[in-house]
Amino acid sequence: MILFVTAFLLPFAACKGDKKAEEGAIETTTTEVVEEVVAPPVVEPTPAEALKAFQAFAKEYGEAFNNLTKDPQKYSKLAAQVQQQVADMERFKVDFTPAQVKEYEKAMKIILDVSSGGTKK
Repeated sequence: MILFVTAFLLPFAACKGDKKAEEGAIETTTTEVVEEVVAPPVVEPTPAEALKAFQAFAKEYGEAFNNLTKDPQKYSKLAAQVQQQVADMERFKVDFTPAQVKEYEKAMKIILDVSSGGTKK
């Protein structure tokens, strides 16, 4: 009887071992392709372009404050961006001409007036 059981189970054990060997062979032949994603270079704006964008932001921020009851979401969105906009402009401020400094101060006055609860002028 023991001989019969051993003879009966031996082919199953052999098949099971072959299956593992096949799975191992499949796993070793599978290769993974990794593509490197290259981001396009970020173009830094000139101080004049940055100032123009900041002035547009200040104007839009002031108008959003004046129309707060009509569109409070727009004001909230712009208010969340104020700190980042001012921080970005501080990098460019050192390269401004005297005329650009005056324009920057005008735009900054709008932002400070709105931030302190006043109205845009």
